[in-house]
Amino acid sequence: MFAYVIRRVLQTIPVMALVALFVFSLLYISPGDPAAVIAGDQATPQDVERIRASLGLDRPYLVRFGTWLWAILHGDMGTSIFTNLPVTTMIAQRIEPTLSLMALTLVLAILIAVPMGVVAAWKQGTLIDRAVMGFAVLGFSVPVFVVGYLLAYVFALELDWLPVQGYTSLSNGVLPWLENLVLPAIALGGVYIALIARITRATMLEVLQQDYIRTARAKGAGQSSILFLHALKNAAVPIVTVIGIGIALLIGGAVVTESVFAIPGLGRLTVDAILRRDYPVIQGVVLLFSFVYVLVNLLIDLAYTLFDPRIRY
Repeated sequence: MFAYVIRRVLQTIPVMALVALFVFSLLYISPGDPAAVIAGDQATPQDVERIRASLGLDRPYLVRFGTWLWAILHGDMGTSIFTNLPVTTMIAQRIEPTLSLMALTLVLAILIAVPMGVVAAWKQGTLIDRAVMGFAVLGFSVPVFVVGYLLAYVFALELDWLPVQGYTSLSNGVLPWLENLVLPAIALGGVYIALIARITRATMLEVLQQDYIRTARAKGAGQSSILFLHALKNAAVPIVTVIGIGIALLIGGAVVTESVFAIPGLGRLTVDAILRRDYPVIQGVVLLFSFVYVLVNLLIDLAYTLFDPRIRY
């Protein structure tokens, strides 16, 4: 098992190197001259050249990449072009809302989707099963921003039960924190719940046909014990895998959700930076999201050692 862990950790190094190369190249594969875009329409050629020099665009590509990567390894993601603040400072100011939204969405999705999938597999072919699968299709079909606008209209504008936008820090109390995040979490979690529920159902259907399940029934084990102690435990590997893969859905969906509900998180920061073409901020946020996604997938792979004993040898 130790050799497997070390091998998987080492495999993430070239992955992150390629991610860093791609993120750095965003500045250069974007249409137009970045220096001219930053300088504006009224800038003179001398102004553009001065900006190119300040950004290091007049140096060879590999030299620029090496300098940027060395700064990243030392915790320096550069400075925002428009606010003149360090990118790390801007990320630190915006990270709490995004982490809160993703964490609440993840918890809600697992608590709702896994039991839904288990019950759908248990009641295969019944109305309950068809209802769960219908919800899954609907969750995949309706865009996040449509769900977000509908929830905001019904529960915030019409019923006035919850705030329509904004974010309240957890330090100000759990209830205000939840009030601001429950609608965004439901909107963001719809497709995630649908994904987990479908995979849970499919995996449970396969496991419930195994011999040891029939043996447990013959020994008189209760239905809940069979479903959640015997079957779900052995179906955990695909479910845990899709939960990890679904982190990408949360990262991408957070950008849209934070824009709909005006949450001042990293997603909103990314949108603002793209609109202003604040390249250092875009690079920093995309690199952070990519690192989180690679790290989560690494943790999911390492979790296999807990659910699949064959990896131990």
